[in-house]
Amino acid sequence: MDSRNYIVAFDLQSAADCPRDFRLPHAAASFDAGIFLPRDDPDWFGRSAYPPRVLLLGASAFWAIAHPRANEIPRHCEIERISSVASGHMLLKGWLDFRGAGFPSTIPYNTRGLPAVLRFMRRFRSRWLGAAEQADAPQAALGDELDTRFANALADELDPGESVAARFFQRPRGFRRRWPLQGTRWTPGNLLVNTGSRLIWVTDRYRGSRLQYGRIASYAPLRTVQDLRVAPHENEWHVQVDVAGEVSWLIPVAGERRREAEQFAMLVKVRSLRSILRT
Repeated sequence: MDSRNYIVAFDLQSAADCPRDFRLPHAAASFDAGIFLPRDDPDWFGRSAYPPRVLLLGASAFWAIAHPRANEIPRHCEIERISSVASGHMLLKGWLDFRGAGFPSTIPYNTRGLPAVLRFMRRFRSRWLGAAEQADAPQAALGDELDTRFANALADELDPGESVAARFFQRPRGFRRRWPLQGTRWTPGNLLVNTGSRLIWVTDRYRGSRLQYGRIASYAPLRTVQDLRVAPHENEWHVQVDVAGEVSWLIPVAGERRREAEQFAMLVKVRSLRSILRT
């Protein structure tokens, strides 16, 4: 059967589980974990925004392979060269961004397949980050108290055995508008979390606006975080995170939260230094 007609995402345990109309490179045939992602729902003219794909995780490599009719070259990268990942969803629209030296790759998918995607990404992070570590000190909670939405988002992002060493949160804020249109204007919320092995940034900001029905989580191993500081940018204060091989993360900081943001940055630097010394 033509896998372009499949509508369900599913796990792949071996090459025998892959749709028969996919051609796997020889080096990718013996993988440890995989997932099939169906194409986008066709429009009225039968066109799809993206083709079916399989994502494969090997002992040290990651593959993203599109359906042969898409005429895409299979994408391949050594896992250690991936510096960060961003995972976002908005209603039925989901996407994964894998970033690294020579391997910027965006994988869109329909969120009907979210459970299978979550299972695959947990396997990926286990290989990429290593075993989850428990924080070696009480959690430092800085900024605003977590609201229900971001507390649930954090619970979803943490892997089994992973714990929070420090966090900094700025809740979404609403401002009344009188002109030219009345109503409430919302600034997005931002949550920064330091665990034993990675830095996580959860936000509901998307293309300059606030997502009401979705979120984006970016995360990077502490080993790829080159610098973390609070600095001015375009007349505002931001937490700036420099990650190897990509553009910096810029997280707006309200003036009254600047000191707490600086404290969070220092805690992350100390944690990162301890991690380096242990290795």
